[in-house]
Amino acid sequence: MSAQEQQVSTAGAGSQSAGTAGQSTEERHAFGTAKTESLRDSGWWRLAIPAFIILASVALFLVPLVLLITLLITTSFNGESAAAHQGVPLAWLWITMIVIEVVIAALIARGLLKIFLTDSWNYRT
Repeated sequence: MSAQEQQVSTAGAGSQSAGTAGQSTEERHAFGTAKTESLRDSGWWRLAIPAFIILASVALFLVPLVLLITLLITTSFNGESAAAHQGVPLAWLWITMIVIEVVIAALIARGLLKIFLTDSWNYRT
């Protein structure tokens, strides 16, 4: 070993033995304290977020359903519609779209409700 390698190896061993047992030799820096932070909240978000998610989930069902049911009634059950004059029944199309929309909306609503309604109640103070 050269002289430089011996100095590096002894310096490394010395710095490891210089620290006491259980303490690291790294410097620690404090960038702030909890005393200066306001950790209190009003808790309004525990009600506002779930309420918004519930309203969004209901809207996720209602808005497409209103449109699709309106189309179902006006095109399939109305004798004056263009589809009735041509003899092309469109009821199967609107019913299929309603079923697909309900399934997709149920999956999205279930995910949103599981995410936002279960976690927000765990942070009670």
